[in-house]
Amino acid sequence: MRPVDEKMISECLDKWKPLLSLSDWDIRPVVVSAEWRKSGDVKIDSSNRMAAVMIRSDLDPAFLEQVVVHELLHIKLWGLDQMIEESLNALFDENDSEGKRYYAQGQFMEELETTTQDLTRALLDASGFKGDYLFNRVQKQIDSEIS
Repeated sequence: MRPVDEKMISECLDKWKPLLSLSDWDIRPVVVSAEWRKSGDVKIDSSNRMAAVMIRSDLDPAFLEQVVVHELLHIKLWGLDQMIEESLNALFDENDSEGKRYYAQGQFMEELETTTQDLTRALLDASGFKGDYLFNRVQKQIDSEIS
């Protein structure tokens, strides 16, 4: 299996940025070679329309497009993400001893990831994607239950 490199990520970014109306963003690929529990992540500076899409170097290239689209959707949803975060800050003290903030934030993050993944699959399916989808979340549940 060929390791993921910046060129491979850039090609996916070049394909999907215009489709997601992100052409005016400076989005750079970052390959993560260190041990990392994630397949991908994104760091965003929305005020300057800049972002870094981080992808594990040992990610199976068959899943690269899926991960890149997923991370680009996080950029599209960033405003909503920040609005919810600010709402949680207004509603709950950071030192909430009853765990209400932790619960509300967990519910939001679960919905955000589920929605992002649903949109990723819909976009990839509409584009004619024929590959398999990452099974990470279900695999983590399996691993947790078995170990």
